[in-house]
Amino acid sequence: MDASHTAPATQDEPAGLAPAFAVHTASAARPGWRETGSGQALLLLHGWSLSGEAFDGQRALARLGYRVIAPDHAGHGLSAALPHAGQASIARLAADAAALIGHLGLRDVVVVGWSMGAMVAWELMRGHPALPLAAIGAIDMTPRLVGDAEWPHGLHGCYDRVQAARMAMHVRKDWPSLIDSVRAGLWSAGSEPDAAQSGRITGMMRQCAPDALAALWEDMARQDYRPALCQARLPLFHLVGQHSRLYAPAVGLATLALQPAARLATVDGTGHAPHMEWPAAFNTALLGMLDWPGLPAAPAP
Repeated sequence: MDASHTAPATQDEPAGLAPAFAVHTASAARPGWRETGSGQALLLLHGWSLSGEAFDGQRALARLGYRVIAPDHAGHGLSAALPHAGQASIARLAADAAALIGHLGLRDVVVVGWSMGAMVAWELMRGHPALPLAAIGAIDMTPRLVGDAEWPHGLHGCYDRVQAARMAMHVRKDWPSLIDSVRAGLWSAGSEPDAAQSGRITGMMRQCAPDALAALWEDMARQDYRPALCQARLPLFHLVGQHSRLYAPAVGLATLALQPAARLATVDGTGHAPHMEWPAAFNTALLGMLDWPGLPAAPAP
């Protein structure tokens, strides 16, 4: 088991130095996506109620030899109006991601999922074993959202299905009224996004379809990926925010214990969205995870 470590803090570079995302709109049942760069494929799967735009700070990885691809899940952003958005599920989002991998002809793909996107990544591994995947990474996520005495590592430690059903009902009824509280949970405890960041996050959330969000919230509460992690044959890694408001440090350690060959890194000074809060520090931590014997190396840019 790789020891948990803290990623070194680094100075964030101006976003303008990184190559821009090319935006591809959704087509028929295929999700829309953003991408930049060429070389080793890095598929980034966003969390609930945001979009691939949340990985804007990872565009910088294109300068290091990575092809950075960030799709929008059904019901979100570029894919808000996909025909199956209202009946979205983790399995369906994984099928969409698998279809995109095939459409783009990707090989040796490193898939990194944030929050709900981690469940989609784990579903790709579990439900699509023939995909040409190289590794699966998760950003600040538990394999089982619902907690109990046997697994006290769910959302906020003790989340249950009654709470999940209540949240889904509120989302369907009045999603805009929940945006401020959901956004507040992303940054580290005691911090908040600045006005520009807050506006971007709110904009992403307002582009989501409430019915899809509600269906996905309910489906996340049904999932348990602990067996899949225990049985995984692909390299696994986990990146967590040091001061996440959603998941205590024990969640990362308990998740790591499910697969002793996995790796865990803590991004210092960040919360549930380390890739957004401190992109450069997160990118450093991610590159450390990708420097793994047996993984395909990114070519020199």
